Amino acid sequence: MISNFNIVFCVLCGLCASGFVPTVYSTYMLSIEALNWTDAKEACNEAGLELASVISNEERDNIEKFLVENNQKPVDKWSGYWLDGIRYPNGTFYWDTTGTEVGDGVENGFVLGEPSNAYQKEHCIELKWDDVNLGWNDYFCAEKKRYLCQNPRKEGPKSEGLDDYSFLDVRNPENLSDHFRDPFPRRIYFPRL
Repeated sequence: MISNFNIVFCVLCGLCASGFVPTVYSTYMLSIEALNWTDAKEACNEAGLELASVISNEERDNIEKFLVENNQKPVDKWSGYWLDGIRYPNGTFYWDTTGTEVGDGVENGFVLGEPSNAYQKEHCIELKWDDVNLGWNDYFCAEKKRYLCQNPRKEGPKSEGLDDYSFLDVRNPENLSDHFRDPFPRRIYFPRL
């Protein structure tokens, strides 16, 4: 339940009108609207925030607690929230705002069978629910999803990001819906050599 204080704080800060779910947390903000990854990154930046990155087990646990306590856990295995991770042109996933390789210092980050890089076009990371745990999945950056922002990091690694994100604007093949995914999500994929 949202307290009157949270609503007043939200209105005074202008965050409600900016499209975020009002919560008692000051670290994380969850969008109401769905945007593609680059627009989500921009929306967080315009609100003085950044897309959430996960560089420790504690941060992963805090995000899960935030989503559960605010009844905002993804509703099914096809839903998810954009996070700050992208596959850089060299093929490696990094948290764009920190420059830290995705998975460094975090146990059990990706859900089983991920990242799969379906059609070699899944370059952005979403936080999703696999019926058991929250975890990461690589997905098509041009798809619209809700997104999770956080306050900018005051300490720790920083990155200027990339100069050009246009390589992320690739749609899923033939504009198929989210349900083109593998109906057997526990299957393990091996990258092509």
